[in-house]
Amino acid sequence: LRRLWRVDDIAERVARGEYSAAEGMRALAQAAKPDSERRQWLETVFGFLLASAGVAGLLKGSPADIGSAAALGLMLGVLAQLAPARPRLAATFEALAAFLVALMTAYIAYAWTPVSPLVLTAGLIVLLPGLSLTTAAAEVATQHLVSGTARFAGAVAVLLKLAFGALLGSRLASALGWGAPDAMAHLQAPWMEVASLITAATAFALLFKARIRDWWVVFLAAGISYLTTRFASPALGAELGLFIAAFVITVLSNLYARWTNRPGATFRLPGLILLVPGSVGFRSLTFVFEKDVFLGLDTAFSVVTLIAALVAGLLLGNSVVPPRAGM
Repeated sequence: LRRLWRVDDIAERVARGEYSAAEGMRALAQAAKPDSERRQWLETVFGFLLASAGVAGLLKGSPADIGSAAALGLMLGVLAQLAPARPRLAATFEALAAFLVALMTAYIAYAWTPVSPLVLTAGLIVLLPGLSLTTAAAEVATQHLVSGTARFAGAVAVLLKLAFGALLGSRLASALGWGAPDAMAHLQAPWMEVASLITAATAFALLFKARIRDWWVVFLAAGISYLTTRFASPALGAELGLFIAAFVITVLSNLYARWTNRPGATFRLPGLILLVPGSVGFRSLTFVFEKDVFLGLDTAFSVVTLIAALVAGLLLGNSVVPPRAGM
C-alpha cells in the first residue's frame, strides 16, 4: 500500500504538470526501490504472528489456542523471509509450511496443552489465498478472462499445496502417536473479541505495508467489515451477510478514494481480507484428501456461493459509487 500510494501520488503530480514525464519516470524508479531488509523482516514476521493470534481469537479460541497460533505464525513468518533467497524452498514453501504447522499443532496438543483444530487454520491464515480467489472471480465477472483464469489457477495450486502439506503433517503426527487436536468448548470474554480484532487489524497494516499515517484507515475498515458481518450474517445468513459487508466496504472505499483523492485499496483491502473464504476452501480440499468426498464437495459449493456473494457486493458497490477516475 505504501508503494501504491507513492505511484498514485507521482501520477497525480505528472497529471497536474508538477512533474515532467522524465521527472515522473525518475520518481517511479525511486518509488520502486524495496524497503530496508530490517523493515521487511519486522513487518513480515510480526505480521504473521499477529495475524495468526488475531484470527485465533476471532474464531473464539482459548488462550492456549491463541498462544499456539501466534507461535506457529512466528515460525512461518521467519520461514517466509528465508524462502525467497532459496529457490528450492520457495517452490515448496506452502506445502512445507502446512506440513510444519499441522505437525507442530499435533505436538502441542500431545506434549503441552489441549488445543482446538482451529489452530491449524489460524497458523496458516496468511497463506490462504482467499483474496486471490475473490479477485479472480471478480475479474472473470468483469470479462477480464485471462487474468482472472490465471489468478484462479494460481490460487487453487496454493490451496492444493497447503492441503497436501497439512495432510502429510497430520499423518506423520498420527504415526508418531501424537493424535489430533480436539475441539473444545470455550467461553470467551467479550474484551477478547475486541483485542483480537485490533490485533488482526494491526497485522493487516503490517502485511499490506500501509503507511503509518494510514493505519487508522486500516483499523476502521477492518472494524466495519467485522461488525457488519457479525450482525448481518446471523440474521440474514452467511451469504447475504457477506454480500452486505462487501457492498458496504466497496462503497466506503470508493467514497474514501474520492474524498482523499488517494487509492481506495487502502480501505478496501483490509476490509475484504476478513470476508474472503480462504479457510473454507482449505477445509474443502482437506476433506477431499482425507477421502471424505461428499463433505468436501459440499464445502466446495459453499466456497463458490460465498465468493459469488462477495463479488456481487463488490460489483453493486462499484455501480452505486463508481471508483475514482483512473483507479
